[in-house]
Amino acid sequence: MLKLKILILNQDKIIFEKIEKHNKEKYIFYFETLENLKGGYKEEVDIVLCNSMEYSAINFIKRNICKNILLILEENQHRDNIDYNESIFDFISKPFKENELMYKFQLIGKYILAEKIAQENKMRFNTLLNNVPYMAWFKNEDSKYIVVNDEFKEHCGKNYERIYGQDDYFVWEGVIGEKCRLYDIEVMEKRKQIVFDEVIPGRKGYKEFNIYKVPVIDENNEVKGTMGIARDITDLKNKDEKFKILIENIPFPVYMKDVQGRIVTGNDKFLEMFNLNKELYKYLQEEDFLGIEFKEDIKNEDLSVIRGKKGINIIKKIKDDRVLDISKAPVSEISEEVIGIVCILRDITDLKNQEEKIKNLAYTDSLTKLANRRGLYQYIENEMLLKEINKITIMFIDLDNFKYLNDSFGHFYADNVLNYFATRLKEICKDGFISRMGGDEFVIVWENFVNKDFLIEKAEDILDILSAKNKNGKLTRVSASIGIVVGNINEEENIDSLLMKGDLALYKAKEQGKNQYVFYNKYLDQKRCLDLDIEQELRNALAKNELVLYYQPQYDLNRNLVGFEALLRWHNEKFKHIPIIEVIKIMEKYNLIDDIGRFITRSAMEFSRKINENRKRNIVVSINISSIQIMKNNFVRKIKKYLGEIGADPKNIGLEITETVLLQNIEENIEKIKELRDIGVKISLDDFGTGYSSFSYLVKLPLNNIKIDKSFVKGMTEAEEYKKLIKLTVDTARALKLNVVGEGVETERDFEILKEIGIDYIQGYLFSKPIPEKEAIELLMKEK
Repeated sequence: MLKLKILILNQDKIIFEKIEKHNKEKYIFYFETLENLKGGYKEEVDIVLCNSMEYSAINFIKRNICKNILLILEENQHRDNIDYNESIFDFISKPFKENELMYKFQLIGKYILAEKIAQENKMRFNTLLNNVPYMAWFKNEDSKYIVVNDEFKEHCGKNYERIYGQDDYFVWEGVIGEKCRLYDIEVMEKRKQIVFDEVIPGRKGYKEFNIYKVPVIDENNEVKGTMGIARDITDLKNKDEKFKILIENIPFPVYMKDVQGRIVTGNDKFLEMFNLNKELYKYLQEEDFLGIEFKEDIKNEDLSVIRGKKGINIIKKIKDDRVLDISKAPVSEISEEVIGIVCILRDITDLKNQEEKIKNLAYTDSLTKLANRRGLYQYIENEMLLKEINKITIMFIDLDNFKYLNDSFGHFYADNVLNYFATRLKEICKDGFISRMGGDEFVIVWENFVNKDFLIEKAEDILDILSAKNKNGKLTRVSASIGIVVGNINEEENIDSLLMKGDLALYKAKEQGKNQYVFYNKYLDQKRCLDLDIEQELRNALAKNELVLYYQPQYDLNRNLVGFEALLRWHNEKFKHIPIIEVIKIMEKYNLIDDIGRFITRSAMEFSRKINENRKRNIVVSINISSIQIMKNNFVRKIKKYLGEIGADPKNIGLEITETVLLQNIEENIEKIKELRDIGVKISLDDFGTGYSSFSYLVKLPLNNIKIDKSFVKGMTEAEEYKKLIKLTVDTARALKLNVVGEGVETERDFEILKEIGIDYIQGYLFSKPIPEKEAIELLMKEK
């Protein structure tokens, strides 16, 4: 409740003290004389009650004390006869009663309260208006400005006094005017809001605004003018333009769509790819140009991007037989809400065709045109598993005494025998998958378990192939041994273990005199026992100093030594006949790779530090990394730790990783090797051509080198296709600024072919076999 402070001038106190006594919560009275006021009065009061007096006195009170004056009139006095009538708030005539006086006080109190509320509302309104980060204003029916905020004044460069009562033509100095008036008329006549964009030059320069106008309607439902808000969208518009420039300079088709799947923008390459009209393409759906058959797939892809808030990559073969690599990524607001999807397309039709050719070369035996070892693995691991078939029957075939045939009749004749044998296999085993594993080894696979009598019949037919030939004397002493195994491919058993069992059965057939077949059984599991024996010996190999590193030199085309590949050797008399690659597999299988891998890595780094001390042209020492090592979360941290502890320069260290290892967890592994490459470590993709051999992966992988598998180098002299394949790999590497290393170079002819192709580095027995550290250092001394 408002408590009135009332100043009483030159009046009797009795009546007022009585009023104050009964209304303490409403009034406070102060009593003074006019003479005392002229000496100064500091108290703030709401009402002054006084007798009529000279105009100068009244003016003094209004100016210095209070503007609300309640004038007491004498009995014969009338308000119209007072010169300063308009300066008085109200009058009361003598004699007056207590309730009359209180009534006057109440009226004045209501006015004062209303005035205070109005002032507070005005203050709040001005505070709100001037703290809005946009230009804001009110205009009357004639589009004259009556209220503007500070943001408005700042942009137009005029103060309120110059703006008030003026129109847009004046305020904006003739740049805009008539158009704004038309908008105002539309808002007032239609009584609805409008929104539009407008460029308004001002003190801040040329700015583009998003303008919102609404009608101002009073309590009588009459339009009294307009209110407007203008949001500066210059930066947003500039970003839009920058975005357009950006996507136009991306060398691929790019388009963006909203969360409903409607295309909202795209670059010219996108329009050209699908022959779309620049004016009509907006709000098309993706299936309109990719193909209606993809509608459901597109819907699911978009949901995955929106809900997962991360990008995806899809390969699609569309209706005109083009193959597209489509990358989709979310477009998010600052609140992280996805508001759209940006899509980048790459036409990889030619690349896929090349990959298919490479695949055919990589998965096909060049002599017999059967599937090779990689083709067999691809069939079992991909095609069979896609059909959810895990039961398998394998027949492993090896030609007996085939070396005798080569030695006696030459390779050309032996190759003809292999071709003849392959052709007859295809006739006999039409219902199986046939592959040549290499040399004189063949494998036939049947899906699911096959009847034993059926397998016996097939095996005998196969043995008869060579027996029939032997009758005419051409294949004397050549026969076949066959091992047969039936099993399940699951978490405990894979194709390698099944092939190993088939191999055990095969060699049992050879032990028993050849030219026969043997079914695998548990008594043939000697290989498994052998693995266990090797594993036990390996656990003590480090303590016994049986493990050492050998180093195979690597050279450039000028025969300059440029690096070494560190290769593990196990000096163990009992198992010296076991290939080191098999030993490494056992290490991985029985979780020995951590300790032995640490020994290999640290030893190679120490060798690198030693040979590069005080050396002008540095030598890179490369270390082979297994899948188990790179999959460890602390892999990168360990490599950095070893480098720091040993003091080896990262630029002199290389890591060799196979495609199969990298692709097991490609995104995470890419991050790991990128982190190592960023500190200078050289990253090589080892055995290229033996894994997936997808050129699309080369674009993504942070590599320095590609190492072509020795089987391809060897194949150069057998088939022209191998040379073409190596040439394609070198050309691709050049485009990606990668170096290429050829492994397994054993002859000058190999060297000359690779040199002609343009390979960068060479490694193989032509130059040197793997040698101990001491000999490697001596070799370096000779180089100096």
